[in-house]
Amino acid sequence: MRWGIAGYGDVVERRVLPAMRLLGHEPLFLWGRDRQRARACAGRWRIPVSGTDLSELLTGVDAVYVATPVVRHVPLAEHVLKAGLAVLVEKPLAGALPAASSPVTDEGHRAGVAYYRRLAPAVQRLRAELTTWTPERVDVRFRCAFAPGPGHPMLWRTDPAVSGGGVLADAGSHRLDLLLTLLGRPTQVRARLGRRFPAGAERCAEVELDWPGTRGHCLFEWGDAPPVDRLAMYGRGRALVLDPLDRGTLTVSRPDGVRREAHPPHGNPHVPLLSDFAAAVREGRPPVCPAAEGALVDDVIRAADRSAALGGAPVRPGQG
Repeated sequence: MRWGIAGYGDVVERRVLPAMRLLGHEPLFLWGRDRQRARACAGRWRIPVSGTDLSELLTGVDAVYVATPVVRHVPLAEHVLKAGLAVLVEKPLAGALPAASSPVTDEGHRAGVAYYRRLAPAVQRLRAELTTWTPERVDVRFRCAFAPGPGHPMLWRTDPAVSGGGVLADAGSHRLDLLLTLLGRPTQVRARLGRRFPAGAERCAEVELDWPGTRGHCLFEWGDAPPVDRLAMYGRGRALVLDPLDRGTLTVSRPDGVRREAHPPHGNPHVPLLSDFAAAVREGRPPVCPAAEGALVDDVIRAADRSAALGGAPVRPGQG
């Protein structure tokens, strides 16, 4: 597959470009708002940097990977789709940006969102377990350090008008997508968001979600305390725990004992993601996370924002 890349930075250099090279895909152009930084990234990978005209990015490619700040995700995706090409967009699709900005018109299964954890073997194991069991409680915990100073290349993440939110849209979106993938769309959301950056993005998000028979509690934080990334499900004499989430070690507790299962993920999760996307485009089927499903995560993030504004009152995702 021949790719154009819109955006640069850690995810592009550490995961996207290595995955493309490993799979034998060809990155033809790289485009970015800051032409100097885009040129530096492109130079390190020996690929051309496109000009300011986005039409150059679409020349001769089969698909575009969008890794810009969130505010540009949907406009760029729509631009690519109108050109008849496939597009894979970094997460979140739009976060808490206005609802009118999030739908992506995709009638040909050509648009996906990079929620790569859906393909993790441990998540597939959880999905199989949930075919015969419904947890009563779900607990998600995430914390890592993030405190960009002036001039930091990731400072834009602290401005919700650009990033679509704070820790909830950034790190929380991946974990919310897992919950929606495993349990479906929640019936209501309650949230409290706090410890905001000067530009307005929250450092802490506490979110409760309800499904029929199941209640979820999520705590997402950017802070200095020890890092944590944990997903746990409990109920009816059973517990399933992934801790840390991305290591692939699943602890299964039942009345007859406890066992630990190893389901190691790929060393670069963008390899299975890009492989699935290329196959989906070739076969005319939806990718692992179609744009419409990525938009459901945005519904939950917006519902959390509305709930927080109402002092933690319950809000139904997709309303208002």
